[in-house]
Amino acid sequence: MPERYFFPTTQVTHFVLVRDGLTARIASTFDGQPGAGAMALSPPNRLACGNLNWTTHRPAIGRYMTLTHATLSSISHNQFDEVISDAPKEILRKLFAQFELNNLSDRMGFALLALMPAIVRFQALFLSWAVYFGKIENIPGEGDFVTMPAPGRRWHIEQVICSSSVTLDKIVAELAHTHGYERNGEFVRFRASMLQTAHDWMRHGDGDGVLYKRPEHVEDLLYGAQSGEYD
Repeated sequence: MPERYFFPTTQVTHFVLVRDGLTARIASTFDGQPGAGAMALSPPNRLACGNLNWTTHRPAIGRYMTLTHATLSSISHNQFDEVISDAPKEILRKLFAQFELNNLSDRMGFALLALMPAIVRFQALFLSWAVYFGKIENIPGEGDFVTMPAPGRRWHIEQVICSSSVTLDKIVAELAHTHGYERNGEFVRFRASMLQTAHDWMRHGDGDGVLYKRPEHVEDLLYGAQSGEYD
């Protein structure tokens, strides 16, 4: 069911994998977030929770909940310990790599919230969604356009980018005017160039000498993702 907490208290005791639907981590609690909040999303085939406190069992600040009807799979931390007690090194390495990717994603999100204006935070959310769930195509005479499922309802987007409803209205109006942004039911469509500013910031944040360098143009990133280059 939508808007149901995973656990009866703040203590996280399981790994939870999203099979279908959309879930969230609320950065604190609703009563501890005056004004615009902060929220992270977990779409299908992503861990919703459990990786932050698997071995320490320390509190993982925030609460985890469903945002839509969702199908979840879970395993307790104690059961997981038993499952991997004799796991091959290759399996453990893949597991730790997944945890690192989760942590790096969180770090990127926190940096965006702390350092960038709301419109770039909006673009960054849509860029991450477009890489995994978007379809990019060239429209002759118009350019490259992205079509993808919207990353949740308006309230979800406001919480993720930590903005007010008024600010989101201004962002949407500006991007509709400059990049053809439009929403039709559960889908959004926009010129791929709408995402370039956020993409540039991420490239700058990566620094020099990185092993996995982002392409200069966001369109190349999206076409590469669509062809399976980053699987």
